[in-house]
Amino acid sequence: MKITKEPFGHFTEYVLTNPETGEALYILPEFGGMIRKMTLQKDGHLHHVIECGNTAEKLLAGMNAYPSAHLFPWGNRVRNGKYNFQNVDYQLAVNEIGLKNAIHGLVSFAPFEVIEETVNEVEAILTLRYSYYGGALGFPFPFVLEISHIFSSDEGLEINYSIKNTGTRDMPMVLGWHPYFKIEGEKADDWQIDFPATHQYSADSQMISVDKIPVNFSGIMDLKGKTLDAVFAMKTSSKIVSKLHSPKKNMSLNVWQEGMKGGFTFTVVYIPASRDCIAIEPMTGNTDAYNSGDGLLVLESGKTFEIACGVYIS
Repeated sequence: MKITKEPFGHFTEYVLTNPETGEALYILPEFGGMIRKMTLQKDGHLHHVIECGNTAEKLLAGMNAYPSAHLFPWGNRVRNGKYNFQNVDYQLAVNEIGLKNAIHGLVSFAPFEVIEETVNEVEAILTLRYSYYGGALGFPFPFVLEISHIFSSDEGLEINYSIKNTGTRDMPMVLGWHPYFKIEGEKADDWQIDFPATHQYSADSQMISVDKIPVNFSGIMDLKGKTLDAVFAMKTSSKIVSKLHSPKKNMSLNVWQEGMKGGFTFTVVYIPASRDCIAIEPMTGNTDAYNSGDGLLVLESGKTFEIACGVYIS
């Protein structure tokens, strides 16, 4: 395994590769720690399962979709950017203008620093850090977020998050990852999905979760002609796995998330209008959890929260 650095537009891209298989993970630390591209191997064939843009111009043109973004300290939306935490009212910057919400947190496009590079025969590890000092409108809670990427041929990608509350009071938080997956040469109508959801949430006019209904998507479901754009509550387990399957290529992309209580117990599944990819997004909280409390985590001063998710091919 090896780690190299290459220019990508104005950014420096770190590339974790397995020279023997051709598998590779491309990360932009200066641009939210985004995973721009990921290539995994099955039965001697390489599959580009994440690809956000072949050029910096194409990447930047698609940023309104938040491809591969890390969502913190809130995921999804906060209604009107307003919330009350421990009897204090706060107003976040509204950055989803049309729906009048605050969306996807503070770190999606923020510059991370590289604090560790490790390689050996079986894996490459790249760890990034973002330090926040409490200056953004409506979020006066300092923290340090570290994201460690472990990339190997046997296990694919594992992402470990570590969040430390460096302030003097409790901090509200929701964590999420916003990847769009694809199976090259195919579209959603070619795919099947299998994920252990227990409930699906409907959304109101601001795309905020309201009612929920029981569902069962465990077992193969064809995506031909189907649309998906919802938050799902997942069946609690130590390792929740959502499977995206290509019958034509006889391969499955497996997205896993640590899903015990207080972990990644929600998943957003979304097929965009282009139908050439699908978002499968691990989340610790529901949309507008800052107001509903549904999945909201509270991290005490000086404490650290750790959680993991990842992707592998089978």
